[in-house]
Amino acid sequence: MRLSLLHRVTGGSASIEVSKQRFLALLAVAGLAGIAISLAKGSIALFVLILVAPLAFALLLTIVNSPLAMFFAVFVFNYFMIGIMRYVDGAGMSVLMDVFLWGQLLLIFMHKVLKCDNDWSSAVNLLTVLSLVWTLYCIVELVNPSAVFEAWLMSRRLIYQGLIMAVIVSLLFDNFRQVRWLMILFSILTLLAVAKAVMQWFAGFDPYEMAWLINTNSIKTHIIGGGSVVRYFSFFSDAGNFGSNMGCAGLMFLLLMFYERRLGLRIYYGIVGLLGIYAMFLSGTRGAMIVPIAGLALYTILSKSFKTMAIGSLAMAGVYVFFAFTYIGEGNPLIRRMRTAFRPTEDASFQVRMHHQAILREYLKYKPFGEGIGLGGVEGRKYAYRTTTMIPHDSWYVKIWMETGIVGLILYVAILVAVMLRCSYIVMYKIKHKSLRGYLIAMLCGVFGLMVSAYGNGFLGQLPTMLIMFTFLGIAIKGDKLDALLP
Repeated sequence: MRLSLLHRVTGGSASIEVSKQRFLALLAVAGLAGIAISLAKGSIALFVLILVAPLAFALLLTIVNSPLAMFFAVFVFNYFMIGIMRYVDGAGMSVLMDVFLWGQLLLIFMHKVLKCDNDWSSAVNLLTVLSLVWTLYCIVELVNPSAVFEAWLMSRRLIYQGLIMAVIVSLLFDNFRQVRWLMILFSILTLLAVAKAVMQWFAGFDPYEMAWLINTNSIKTHIIGGGSVVRYFSFFSDAGNFGSNMGCAGLMFLLLMFYERRLGLRIYYGIVGLLGIYAMFLSGTRGAMIVPIAGLALYTILSKSFKTMAIGSLAMAGVYVFFAFTYIGEGNPLIRRMRTAFRPTEDASFQVRMHHQAILREYLKYKPFGEGIGLGGVEGRKYAYRTTTMIPHDSWYVKIWMETGIVGLILYVAILVAVMLRCSYIVMYKIKHKSLRGYLIAMLCGVFGLMVSAYGNGFLGQLPTMLIMFTFLGIAIKGDKLDALLP
């Protein structure tokens, strides 16, 4: 009986395999026929569609079979989305990110159900719990008397996208190999961002980029002094976002160079890191300078090495002295512009920011819960004209203050601090595997640099920065679980 049953099973498998081969052969014949017809009719569009369809179908199958593959696809889309919107009608594209994130969650749920995996405990950690607290606070903001529902609705990224990404990462990443592949992908994206900025430097902005600069009035902040200083933004939302991201990536990959075991990958990381720092200067963003400096400061603590602390402190002191007390390289407009970040009392824009904050301090004195989500900064004018929409926020934390009040600002900063402290504790005392520890240190140092830099720029809630930040924090906060699986 057992032999008979085995025969039926193996025979059935062979039958399925034969049917699969026939189906693929039929598809191939149909594809060749379609190509012949498209060429005969001279339809280039049909020809391209037939060629691309198998690749799209294969990609779809890969994504359905592997939630991690879908995550990587979403991560890439997140990185390019803002740049794509300059070349196509961006209306509704923000909804796409919601669709992808919820779709990712659904796919993870389906795979868990099919595998009869009922363990969801990895989705419960300090990052996800505190992100949920923030989401609930933002929902309560709907009853703010000065809130505007449309403005609130269009601020979905601030309200819950970070929470969703934190849950996805917590459920999805369960081994060090996945983390390494994520960083390799991130390095490729960084190189593409650098390449695009270099193209802008050599060839100038293309017609679509110039149209964006003019239509959004960003030309005033990106082409300065009649072109004596040009701030390049690659395919990011602006030069501030680009510069800070490049500072983050540059620091991360330079740190990884000292922890990666594979020599070829170490050299590669070093090259990517140097190019990232170079691109940071191309952005002309003064606030981006603080990203590698603050990240390096955190690194001296996480390393738990007196020697590293001493070398790091000397390096930071050297950078500060170079920019604050010397005029070396003053002939270079980018260095000259960066130097003003270390002399704020001589910087007119810094004085303007202080004046704006004084006005806001008086206006928000009796608004502890802020003006309402989506009503901070000049971009909020499309929803309502308020004092908070007449003043550019020039800082992510000032924007949070405007929209959610001093209560929301304290809660938001407390969440960031609590998560960073928890992640730092895990890295310092729970991780034994040297390479994993190095990857987590690099992530935390890069994210910390972004958080500090966000005081001088409103990029932290922009794509791709926010979801990158939550991705790295989500991995770091479960670092002890990843370490437990390593030999």
